[in-house]
Amino acid sequence: MRSFTKWVPRGALLLAFLYSACVSLERSYPDKRYFVIETRENAKRASTEGQQILLMPNLHISPRYADRSFVYRISEAGFESDFYNQFLSSPATMISEEVRKGLAASRLFKFVLGPSSSLPAHYVLEGSVNALYGDFRNGDRTGAFLEIEFFLHNEGPPNIGILMQKRYTKSVVLNEKSPDALVKGWSQALEGIVAMLITDLGNGKL
Repeated sequence: MRSFTKWVPRGALLLAFLYSACVSLERSYPDKRYFVIETRENAKRASTEGQQILLMPNLHISPRYADRSFVYRISEAGFESDFYNQFLSSPATMISEEVRKGLAASRLFKFVLGPSSSLPAHYVLEGSVNALYGDFRNGDRTGAFLEIEFFLHNEGPPNIGILMQKRYTKSVVLNEKSPDALVKGWSQALEGIVAMLITDLGNGKL
């Protein structure tokens, strides 16, 4: 009897170790992956550097796409989210930072301020991300879709009010159906939208 009771604790420890080993080896779910939308610094530069200040708060975003999980459109009315592939930070904040970066590089303004700045500004650029999804309705022609609407306000007299309102839509065809290709497509779509925005702002809007 003594020999049996002597080995019971050791046997229990061995079984616990084997069970934990089996659990870790049999994990079947994938790890989460995190991505960022990032544009290249190739914005078209203004011929002369602007002397006015632009304030750009963070963009609003439709509640459909506000979560960090990727969203895929799989039919005309069907969408699904991807728990395992996500943005590293809020997509609205990430896209806002890239738009500010492109506007600053264009030299249309002396300074491009973010939401934390308390400096007075001549103009305010507000906007909303209306759509941000991977378009997988056609299996042979998948794409990255992005839509942003901007409002430019004049904050100084004599023409206080909205100077420009425009909606920009961009779709980039993907060379493969993967999260990496989708993020690259979103980045290219944002580059195109920023380029169009800079052109419009420079064409008599300021």
